[in-house]
Amino acid sequence: MSRTLPALVAAAVGVGVSLAALPALATPQLQYAVAGSAGTVVFIHGKGDCSTGMSSCNGYGSGTGPIGYFMNDNNGRAMLTEATATVNASGGNTQYEAFTLGYDLENQGYWYSANDVGSCLQDLYQGTNNSGCNPYKYQRTNFRIVTHSAGATVIDRLLSTDWYGIVPHIVGDVVSLAPALVGSRASSALYGVDGYSTACSSIISALGGFGLENNGAQSLTRGNVVAAANQGYAGKSPIWVLKVTSTGGSYSANNDGCGTLWGGVTVREDDYDCEMGALAGCLGYSSSDDMDGLLYWSDSDPTNNTAANGCNTTDTNDGNGVTSCHYYSQFTGAYWHWFTSWANHSHSRDDAYNTLGDRQSTSGCYFRTPGTCVGQYGL
Repeated sequence: MSRTLPALVAAAVGVGVSLAALPALATPQLQYAVAGSAGTVVFIHGKGDCSTGMSSCNGYGSGTGPIGYFMNDNNGRAMLTEATATVNASGGNTQYEAFTLGYDLENQGYWYSANDVGSCLQDLYQGTNNSGCNPYKYQRTNFRIVTHSAGATVIDRLLSTDWYGIVPHIVGDVVSLAPALVGSRASSALYGVDGYSTACSSIISALGGFGLENNGAQSLTRGNVVAAANQGYAGKSPIWVLKVTSTGGSYSANNDGCGTLWGGVTVREDDYDCEMGALAGCLGYSSSDDMDGLLYWSDSDPTNNTAANGCNTTDTNDGNGVTSCHYYSQFTGAYWHWFTSWANHSHSRDDAYNTLGDRQSTSGCYFRTPGTCVGQYGL
């Protein structure tokens, strides 16, 4: 695909341990989500337990497990259906099939989660069930990948090392929605590390699966993820990772159902919106490094967080004594700032903005709804 979109493109603890050193705490699971004949897309969720342990990913309307992670109450499988359909000139759709891959990124660090994801993807391309995630022995020798949040951290580890041999089986570019490629500022603040205080921990905790203190959250501090990159376990992807970031501020991180409080754009699905707005304020939102409520550009866009990409390098202090507008030299692989979305961290996974009618078309990509861009231009 072309790497341009008109009007949209913005030109550790344990990291040294063998990836297979710790067994999975719960068996990962592969769910068949959407039928289609154009090809296969595997959706990989962020922080939470969508494995067979199922401790944090049920709900969201009728969805359970990893399917539920990408759903919202009003629209059902909005992200999964929007991000697997391409509209053609006659108005018809080219439909891809979708799998959702569930794993545990709550009770274990992301480096061990990568073990689960890698072995499950290996089972998918081999048609085996060695990991326990593929009891129906689906076999897809080639597939596309879409990630959300820390799902990108997990995949980046697998791409950078080619553990489990998944790279030759990936078709096209990996699409990463709100990627935590350099960890999460919220995790760092929760644990009071990387120069951040714990003042926002109560708000972070209110976000439930996004930020409660657990092994998954602790592994995603900026220091831990950058340490992995320093050892060559991240930031070395040989294939393009298309990064979807947020514009930040009161009309993205704070878009919400409590719009009278924050002044954002009201959408029907407002799970976590008030908390996202409060967290953005507490963590010290700065125009120098836009955020989506949990991640700054320097978390999600480490190879292109520069003045040429809209980062105000003359305003490098975010109000809490931390320089936030910076470029990470550890990330030397194939990473591309694809487009900027209005969606906050929650909406970038359930695509709630499509309730405003922002559907994909042959004439362009509506950047408020990430799923429409993925389906039309990312596959």
